[in-house]
Amino acid sequence: MNDAKVQIGVNKLGHHVQSSQNRLLIKGGKVVNDDGIQEADVYVEGGVIKQVGTGLLTPGGVRVIDAAGMLIMPGGIDPHTHMQMPFMGTHSADDFYTGTRAALAGGTTMIIDFVACPRGDSLMDWYNKYRAWADEKVCCDYGLHVIVPQWGDKTANEMATLVKEKGINSFKCFMAYRNVFLLEDDEMLNVFQACRKLGAVAQVHAENGKIIERKAEQLVADGIRGPEGHSYSRPEAMEIEATTRALAIADEANCPLYVVHVMSAEAGEAISKARRRGQVCYGEPIAAGLACDNSSYQHTCWRHAAGHVLSPPLRDPSTKERLWRMLATGELTCTGTDHCVFKADQKALGKDDFRRIPNGVNGVEDRMSVLWEKGVETGILDPCQFVAATSTNAAKVFNLYPQKGRIAVGSDADIVTHHQNVDFNIFEGMVCHGIAEFVISGGRLVVDERQLKVTQGAGRFVPMPAFPPYVYNRLEKREAAKSAGTVAVARDAYDGPVIDLKAEQERQKAVAKEQPGAAGGGGGPEAAAENVFHRPPTRGGGRHMQESSFSLSGAQFDDTKPARSGIRTHQPPGGASSGSLW
Repeated sequence: MNDAKVQIGVNKLGHHVQSSQNRLLIKGGKVVNDDGIQEADVYVEGGVIKQVGTGLLTPGGVRVIDAAGMLIMPGGIDPHTHMQMPFMGTHSADDFYTGTRAALAGGTTMIIDFVACPRGDSLMDWYNKYRAWADEKVCCDYGLHVIVPQWGDKTANEMATLVKEKGINSFKCFMAYRNVFLLEDDEMLNVFQACRKLGAVAQVHAENGKIIERKAEQLVADGIRGPEGHSYSRPEAMEIEATTRALAIADEANCPLYVVHVMSAEAGEAISKARRRGQVCYGEPIAAGLACDNSSYQHTCWRHAAGHVLSPPLRDPSTKERLWRMLATGELTCTGTDHCVFKADQKALGKDDFRRIPNGVNGVEDRMSVLWEKGVETGILDPCQFVAATSTNAAKVFNLYPQKGRIAVGSDADIVTHHQNVDFNIFEGMVCHGIAEFVISGGRLVVDERQLKVTQGAGRFVPMPAFPPYVYNRLEKREAAKSAGTVAVARDAYDGPVIDLKAEQERQKAVAKEQPGAAGGGGGPEAAAENVFHRPPTRGGGRHMQESSFSLSGAQFDDTKPARSGIRTHQPPGGASSGSLW
């Protein structure tokens, strides 16, 4: 991305049928990886990068792309999408064809979608269903995360099968959407412990769903039914609290945690603090949160305001700057989109009640160009940081690196035009640099001089192995360090008396019967009638001085004792008066 407003990407996987365009030489550009920039040519054959350097020797019949003045970057990886997802009684508008088509147009060459298994159903059944939906439609490569809507032995067994046999290495827990996805803390701990054992990455949607539900009910009762109510019902404090709680539970399980769609700067700070303490955790801001804010919820056009409804909601305008700073310093790790689009007639399900507006916004096509414009063009990120945030870090976290996320002998492709199956775009009107001139996916030219040329079903499912080194190498060392400090203390066995709780209870009952004021005991008819409770006497038989003697009847603890006729005072208040003042 430069003044020429062009970027190029390359994809490495050799899985497509050979064609006349399967041998490509990208010549005269600058190769950008997360760790450096070099002037180099890139030769691709059979979907794999064969050579990177200068003065390359290539066979005849090669398509040469003149990349002079351009940047050659690894293709974008969007780690957070929801294609044709069943949600709130409908399905997201983009299926795996239109969604991945848009992704390629924007320079994203791989998405990682979520298997949204309803509560009570089988994770395996829904995994198979998503594979069937996606395999015949995807234009680019894809992977899958799996949402865990409940906990039990069957869930644990299916998680193990998915990791060991199906190429899944991440599972998502929800702290919101009660009776749909929400897990209680102990259930979430069980999922995190299972992830740790299996070598998977735990993910979390961090919002306090129960309090949000109560707030939403109150807002509707108060007559607030428009899209602004969505924002009011999900204040930043609910995201901060849930993020902090999820981090604590993950730390207890010694499980790596990936917090999706971080929309609150304070929630981002919580992740940053945990990382500084050594916890293995990652935060994912999304394009919408980095480029938009909550002022849209106050728009007088209902369609415009509802078009920005997602969860957690967009925040105060100052939040974007703080999230960008954390992304630039590495406190937040990856960028996604939470791409889950609904058309206006679908959003209109909530025209009379914001609680029924399907949650979700666009972004899979726009992420790369919007982040370049807001990040690199403003000087917040350099091109290497951009590559890390949009591609390399996701590849590392989900164990795709260096197969994905790097221009080396075997890599991927990037950039942006406009082809999404949605009639509302939250980035509409934003001027962006870094438009894709060429995009190469699987060795095939899919964007050629800004012209989109995709094939339905040309993408493939990419398994994500367990125990990603980027995550688990540090986690295992940290676990060993923590365990070293958790040892049993060698001491002599206790051989003293042990209280007999049953005998102690019987003794207390006997004392209570003898206590003045107790039912069946002494203390006079008034005290007995009131059945006033008193602590038992001290060991010496005296009154317990911490016990109140107040009674509504006026009865006192010592009413049964004879009154004294007088008290002789030797030292009255103020001291004795004996002796002369002069």
